[in-house]
Amino acid sequence: MIKFKIENQSYEVPDIMSIENYVKIYKIKDLFEDQYFAAKLVNIVSNAPIEDLLDGGYEEISYIASRILQNFPNEYKMKFKDRFELDGVKYGFFPNWRELSFAEYVDLDTIAGKKPEEVLDLLHILAAIMYRPIVEEISEHNFKVEPYEIETMKKRAELFKKNLDVSYVLGAQFFFIKFAKRFSNYIPSYSTMKIGMWGQLKMIWMMWRMIFKLTSKKPSGGFLSSTKLLTTILLNTSTSTKRK
Repeated sequence: MIKFKIENQSYEVPDIMSIENYVKIYKIKDLFEDQYFAAKLVNIVSNAPIEDLLDGGYEEISYIASRILQNFPNEYKMKFKDRFELDGVKYGFFPNWRELSFAEYVDLDTIAGKKPEEVLDLLHILAAIMYRPIVEEISEHNFKVEPYEIETMKKRAELFKKNLDVSYVLGAQFFFIKFAKRFSNYIPSYSTMKIGMWGQLKMIWMMWRMIFKLTSKKPSGGFLSSTKLLTTILLNTSTSTKRK
């Protein structure tokens, strides 16, 4: 954590990039060449008044801004994590696609139907749907999470918005993007789609829909981690495509 003073007032820059700060910074990323970008960046993360930052030392403000950018997610370093701990509570990625509730399906589908800029403002909601408190530990990557409930989801979303490292939700996003790219090898017309990073969320949800439909047709045969399940579906899809 970086601590600094301006006009005898102390401010802090957290070690993580929260979902809330990520969204704010992403919206001004096109202003990177702006000579005031560094001050605006520090203002977003620390809440230090922009007027005071503009009067601050150039080297100090530039250094703080560069440290903030070091925490900005890099898609090439994004890793999918199926669990994490926040404020003493262990959270896990909802593990069983076959048990996806109607409410979860509808809420995820609603987010997927939004415009890219609207989806950006719903990242904390997306995170709260995907990650829920673990209620039963079976093994490191085998666990049961709390049943989906709208009111607890909303409270969790607000907590995630301000305190959760955005890398968790983006890691899950890029995980499915990679899967979608692998899947596209078997559907030539699909690989010709040209959409931006946030537009890919819709593509990801198309994959989720397909995953849900494919797995719901088969009787449950025990727990499968999301990674194993996606691999199984990819292999099944490959086989069925070759047959056609």
